[in-house]
Amino acid sequence: MPRLSGLLLALLSFATGAAAEDDALPRLRMRNVALTAKAEGVRISTRVPTTLTFDTPINAQAMNLVEKASVEILAVGERSVTVRALEELSDAVTLRVPLLNESILMAPVFKLTTAEDEVDAQVLVFRDTRAPELMQARLAELEARSSACEAALTAQRERGTVTGPSGWILSGQVDANTGVRVKNLRQPPLTATTAMQVASVHRFKSGAWVVLAVKLSNHSNAPWKPGKAWLVNPSSGRRVEARTVAMMPDVMPPDGTGQVAVEFDWKTGESGLDGETLRLVIQEAADSARPMVIPGVVLEEGTPAEEKSGP
Repeated sequence: MPRLSGLLLALLSFATGAAAEDDALPRLRMRNVALTAKAEGVRISTRVPTTLTFDTPINAQAMNLVEKASVEILAVGERSVTVRALEELSDAVTLRVPLLNESILMAPVFKLTTAEDEVDAQVLVFRDTRAPELMQARLAELEARSSACEAALTAQRERGTVTGPSGWILSGQVDANTGVRVKNLRQPPLTATTAMQVASVHRFKSGAWVVLAVKLSNHSNAPWKPGKAWLVNPSSGRRVEARTVAMMPDVMPPDGTGQVAVEFDWKTGESGLDGETLRLVIQEAADSARPMVIPGVVLEEGTPAEEKSGP
């Protein structure tokens, strides 16, 4: 395909810049079409120009736009034509663009309509469906779709391999909208490990388990990974070990952020710690590391309204 003229490039650059500044502008798209016996639909706009670029010279003198149509022709090149709507179109406007040295009766026909959501900013028009450029463009489109499908499939596989409440919470499959009671522990959580900063602690609770989801950041010069964890009553020394400790990502890099999910077997009345203010202790995987201590953790039952205030 020929290169666009400086004027067309300026028009497209202006439209793209305007779209970036104004969320109300429609999305711009580029299309590749092959000519057929049927008219090709093209979406245009009152604010964004649309350029049709052909793989062969066009007959500008014989180009035909329906009389009194609310569409203006901004520019015509050897192989291109740029149009813009003057107002929103109630009916499709017909544009005929004859090709040079070919019968006017065989001129490609385009049906121009206006749309609020999407505009064809650039339409590359090919006479032959076997044109190498068209085949390459379609192959690139198929490869992009294939990559997107593979990424989505990988994400679904990863979600499918997650097991247990901790994994469900870290992967976003469990929240207040899935029937689990969620509460933000409002007391600002602190930690004795100065290199680790806690941003928030949320409590996810069901009838048989409770998960403390801790969002934190690593301000040390070394990666950090959680090991064992437990709850302890600072008054009595009573301790409850976590059955699962998981984090996303698996290892938090220096100056990185992450979320740790600490899961406990917990049935109301059976632990002896209901209503107590506890400390959550998370031991780093490295044996010599100092544990991270988060005070002010309460596992008491709240009102239904409080329990549903998710993160």
